Amino acid sequence: MGCPISHARTHMKHRPSRLFFVVVLTVGFLTSLTHAQTDATHAAFDKLLKQYVRNGLVTYVPLRDEALPQLNSYLDQIAKLDIAALSKNDQLAAYINIYNATMLKAVCDRYMPGYSPSNDNFKVFSEKLVRLKTGTISLNDLENTVIRPTFKDPRIHVALVCGAVSCPPLIDTAYTGKTLDMVLDAKFKDWLVNDPTRNKINQDRRTIYLSKIFDWYADDFGGKDNILKFVDQHHPAKLKSYAVKYLDYDWSLNIRK
Repeated sequence: MGCPISHARTHMKHRPSRLFFVVVLTVGFLTSLTHAQTDATHAAFDKLLKQYVRNGLVTYVPLRDEALPQLNSYLDQIAKLDIAALSKNDQLAAYINIYNATMLKAVCDRYMPGYSPSNDNFKVFSEKLVRLKTGTISLNDLENTVIRPTFKDPRIHVALVCGAVSCPPLIDTAYTGKTLDMVLDAKFKDWLVNDPTRNKINQDRRTIYLSKIFDWYADDFGGKDNILKFVDQHHPAKLKSYAVKYLDYDWSLNIRK
């Protein structure tokens, strides 16, 4: 018969301690709390989007005249957020919301009849308008030096809305880490498959006409030589033998009149 004490010690070595369960529960609780706090931060932006976005278009004049203080308040609040401390999905959701909210404010600040994001040689994208806890950067920097290299996710191109008609439509909800993957998947599929103004197939010509986004950001979709392969993998139609052409990009403002 073996030593009872020895057996007990061996058993205890393989038995999770109460402290372990406390740590796991605490981490889970703090993660849920962080999600909730971050989602609450984006709630103000969500409210604005629901009020001033319809079918991907923005009612900029009412937004400017009625709710610019609320938009500014959201941007002030989000600028204090320690994004690096968040989960990966919460980080990406925060960056997308910051990009879109900053773009909305930029248009409101500059709006006049005939305004386009392409005005002044696309200056709105190079000015340092984005306020983060780590400093102030441009929209171009946020997209190309923060979001794209950090997350390496081609779906972000349907979420970052540059204010032009040919950009993917702006959704009327703020992004949250909890639902990020589901929303990005649905939005990417809808943009690629169900929106012929941005991506369309001509079966007679065996040609697919793609958004210039695929051309400009080819590396994010596997490189220029692999664009068709990428699209074929994400499209219900069989497109392997199709030619690829790119649609002209309409830089007119995505304004709802």
